[in-house]
Amino acid sequence: MAYHAGALKALHDWGVDPTKFDLIVGTSAGSILGAYLRAGWTAEDFYDYAHGRHPASAKDLAAQRREERDIFVPLSRSRPERLRRGVGSAFAAASSRGYLRVATRGREPGPSLRRLFPAGLYSTDGTRQRLRDDLPDEWPEQDIYLCAADLYKGQRVAFGSPGAPPAPYPDAVLASTAIPGVFPPVKIDGRHYVDGGVVSATSLDLAVDAGCDSIICVAPLGFRTDGVVLGDPKMWGPIFVRSLFARALRREVNEARAGGIEVFVIRPWSTELRSHGTNSMRHHDRVAVTESARRGVTRLLEDNEGHPALAPDTARVNGGPAA
Repeated sequence: MAYHAGALKALHDWGVDPTKFDLIVGTSAGSILGAYLRAGWTAEDFYDYAHGRHPASAKDLAAQRREERDIFVPLSRSRPERLRRGVGSAFAAASSRGYLRVATRGREPGPSLRRLFPAGLYSTDGTRQRLRDDLPDEWPEQDIYLCAADLYKGQRVAFGSPGAPPAPYPDAVLASTAIPGVFPPVKIDGRHYVDGGVVSATSLDLAVDAGCDSIICVAPLGFRTDGVVLGDPKMWGPIFVRSLFARALRREVNEARAGGIEVFVIRPWSTELRSHGTNSMRHHDRVAVTESARRGVTRLLEDNEGHPALAPDTARVNGGPAA
């Protein structure tokens, strides 16, 4: 989220207003940023939040760490329960990727088995309440797709898109951020949903199918090489974690461009990966990551001045993965 905040600030300063995008496609952290943009937040709000200047933000490092602890409240109270949740969480991680559907030919586990091995290690009660406090139940008039995955089918569902199941706006955001195995799945209209990043971290194809002729894609889990020594062992972990995503992103971008669509991809420079590390969910210095992103994206914009996707009158999409 800190990377998104810096990227949106750089775009805003460049003259690209994220609140004016014709369509926002959000996944995981990107769904939070997108949902708040559609609810009235601006790029400046996210930037101020990261710096502790926004009325809703934690003001200092200690407060930020307390806020993080509130996000990771363990659901287990005993060793046996942790073991059962561990089994259920491993199952959820595999099922969300479609392995269960293939292995069982579409059969889903019964209620008794789900109760015995519940999925999710950390509670989302606090996050659910905050989203409900901050966001309206009704969807905004401007288009936004929030991407989740059906836990037992392993298929992507873009809430807010034509034909998608109905869902309260805050619940759709929660489902899009429910990392399988880490957080419990979110039940909506009788189905269970998890983070859509297990299917695609950007869902660039949704913007293509929606008819956008120009796309801006914010991809914190990608990277752009800028001369860093990749032989440095400290870089191996971050690069390995991003390698599969980078290939998938490259494929989606190439397919969009093959259809004549202008795509501008925003992703960290490889020199930024030292501070990002391999675990995007660990505690970070929000100000440092946000400022690094702002500077890096500004540099990228300067290097690509005149790119058609950055023109003020083009359709834009902001899509984002787990950060």
